[in-house]
Order: sequence, then C-alpha cells, then structure tokens
Amino acid sequence: MKNQSLWKRWAFTALGSFVFGIGIGICDLAMLGTDPFTVLLVGLVKQFGFTIGIMNTAVSLLMILFTFCTERSMVSPVTFAAMFAASAGIDAVRLPGITVQEMWARILLLGVGVFLYAFGCAAAIVPEAGYDAYNGFLISLQKLTSHSYRRVRWTVEIVFLVGGRLLGGVIGIGTLACFGFVGPLVELFRIPLAKRLRPLFEEKA
Repeated sequence: MKNQSLWKRWAFTALGSFVFGIGIGICDLAMLGTDPFTVLLVGLVKQFGFTIGIMNTAVSLLMILFTFCTERSMVSPVTFAAMFAASAGIDAVRLPGITVQEMWARILLLGVGVFLYAFGCAAAIVPEAGYDAYNGFLISLQKLTSHSYRRVRWTVEIVFLVGGRLLGGVIGIGTLACFGFVGPLVELFRIPLAKRLRPLFEEKA
C-alpha cells in the first residue's frame, strides 16, 4: 500500500507539471509575454547562445541542487520527471502554424494560460512527493525564510525579471500578469486541493 500511495503522489505531481506546461504554452501562444523564469531563460540564451531547452535544464539542475542541499526530502525521481512532463505540456499547445491575431482572443488565452499555470503549480505541490525544480526551489526558500509562498515567489521572480531584462529578455503584459497573479492563485488553489486529495494519498491498512 505504501508503494501504491507513493506512485499516486508521483503521478499527480507529474500531471500537475503537465498542466503547468500547458499554461506556459498557452501564455506563449497569446504572444503577450511569458513568465519571469522564461524571461530569464531567454536572456541567458541571448548571452550564451544555447537553446532554451538546454538553458532550462541547466538552471533547473542548479535549483534541484539547492533544494537537495536544504530540503532533500523534496527531491525525488519525480523532480526530474516533472521537467519532462512540463515540456510535454508546452509542446502540446505549441503546434506549428498556429497563430492568434485578434487582441481579444490573445487576452483570453493569456487569462486561461495564467489560470492553468497556477493550478498546475498548486497541483504539483500538494502531493509532496518531490517537487518540480522550480517549486522545490521556492518551497525550500519559504522554509528557510519563514515567509509566505507568495512573498518568496514574488521576490524570486523580481530577481528573474531584472536579471532577464538586463541579459536581453523581453517583458510584456503577459509577464506582468504571471508575476502578479500566479503566486496568489497558487495559494488560493493549494488548500482546497490538499483537502480534496489528501484521502487519495493516505496509506490504507
């Protein structure tokens, strides 16, 4: 039963990461700007010439290393699997040839993308089976500083925004939307999700 409960936690973390990736992909499809982390990645790509995927892997591994050194219980094989699940979610909506020109449709896509972005983040956090690289990094900082998730996320994303912009990343209205709403929405979703899903993850005799 213990292994079954663990696999459920891992599967739900990967599913949350997949939804998170879909949210990022939809925000990108809206062409109104992306989340602060992607702004940083784009800036790094412009400076060092690697692909976004390679840079994302490098930065994610640094985050995983930090989390392992501070809260190693939050790192597991699912931490690495979540990276691939998120990438699959992004690729699921970033189909070639699809563009949206109407501004009202792009704004609508942005809203849907931010919602799924935050919901996926919350869903990936709730099982506590080993977080994805980014959320593991944020939660470990939250525990170290005793600040709220919202404050920690906003602080980290300000650093990413400033650093990414200085390196050549692009900031748009979508970036501001992700920065302003994802943190509060994650906190809003986490508690009800935890209450509903806790029985699913509890071990049965």
